[in-house]
Order: sequence, then C-alpha cells, then structure tokens
Amino acid sequence: MLRTLLYGAFVVLASLGSVALQATPTSSEPVTFSLPAIEPWAERTPEGERRGLLVDLVEAIRSRTDIPIRYQIRPHSRAILEMEEGHADFVPTFVAPGIPEIAEPVADLVEVQVLVLGRADDEPIESLDGLEGENVGYLSGTWYGQAFAANEAIRKVPVNNVAHGLRLLKRGRLRAVVASEVAIPAGFDPEGSGAPVRTLMRLETLEGKIFMSRSSPREDAAEAIAGAVERMHEDGTMASLFSNRYEADIARE
Repeated sequence: MLRTLLYGAFVVLASLGSVALQATPTSSEPVTFSLPAIEPWAERTPEGERRGLLVDLVEAIRSRTDIPIRYQIRPHSRAILEMEEGHADFVPTFVAPGIPEIAEPVADLVEVQVLVLGRADDEPIESLDGLEGENVGYLSGTWYGQAFAANEAIRKVPVNNVAHGLRLLKRGRLRAVVASEVAIPAGFDPEGSGAPVRTLMRLETLEGKIFMSRSSPREDAAEAIAGAVERMHEDGTMASLFSNRYEADIARE
C-alpha cells in the first residue's frame, strides 16, 4: 500500500514538473515583435523587403543578444492589439493613453517633437485653434499628443505618409500637416528660409519606448533587450539610428 501511494505521488509530481517545463519559455525560444507599419518607422516594400527605423532597431538588438527574435510589420492598431492579446511579446511605440494598461515599458528609445508644418509664407500659430476650420493632414493611427487628439476645431485629414501630406499642402488641398520630426522629409527648413514648408508651431514631445505585453511571460528577454538598448545609447548607436531627421527626399510626383 505504501509503495502504491509513493508511486502515485511520484507520478503526480512528475506530471506537474512536465507541465511547468512546458509552460515556462526558455531563452532559446523566439520572442515576437510587432512593428507598427508607419513610414519611416517600418514598412514592407512591394518586393517584400522589410525596412525602416524599427526594423534597423530590432536587427541591432538581435545582434547584441543571443535571443532569437521574430518580427512582423503590422498596421498600428493590429500591432497594439497583438500586444494586448499576448500574440506579440514586444512593440516599440510612443507612450499614449491605454498603453500602460496592456503593457509595461522595457527600454527608452527616443524623444521626438511633433510639429505643425505649413507653407513657407505662412505665419506661425500659437495653438491649433489658429487653424480652425482648416484641413490638417496627419497619419492615421499615430499618437501626436493630447492637444491634437482633443482638438475639434480643425478638420483632420488622413494622409498616406508625410511626403503625401506635403504634396497636398503644396497644392493647397491642406492648410497644414502634423508630423513627428523624424518623419519629415529632407528639404524641410525649420527656419522657413526658402524651403517649401516651415514650422508653424511645435506641439508636444513624444517618448518612444519598447513595451512588453502584460500577457507575455518573457521577462528573461525583457532584461536582455533593456541591456542591449542601454548599450546602444552608450555607444552612440541609438543616436545615430534616429539622427536622420529631415534627411529623406520630398516624395516625387
């Protein structure tokens, strides 16, 4: 009888141990990133190539850790949903309402300013109310701060990308374009000295971070990723990665 009870206890413990091992991820298992599909952060070319600042970021993290990483480029709302549901372990994005409820910050990436761009001969404005009733281009799904989100005086017009918005601005179909400084094409002159656009006002400063899903069990990877990002800040890699502001060409017709 005693032998039977001991054997039964051994089987139960072995089964529990097996389940625990299966439920606990190991460092050899890939972690998943979902990258928001917003130019210039991440995009897939017609040829299927993945490119963008966040693609370069993930590749840099991959080279600095021994953690296998898989990543996909998703529409912004889907990337956030995948993080909320735990299908994506990590998502690089800006601090925005709702994010802290579904994810926790792992690493600081970059701070960028949100600018309101107008034509070169336009006068600066003190607030978005100075554009009351006007068409203002923006990238749908992008967080530009509370002032833009709450403003109901302007007409918010989605554009494909900032270059598209600038073309519409030059044609007079938009009165202004809202964009982060990283997304602004080359040729932009912040002083308005002869460039086709100028800064009408500076809205807010956004904080870009890597967030980990609260449903993800990959704390081991989070620590390694945070360490890799810290080293990238220390050796100048991060500053170089996000230094190409105002560098891309204004999109061709």
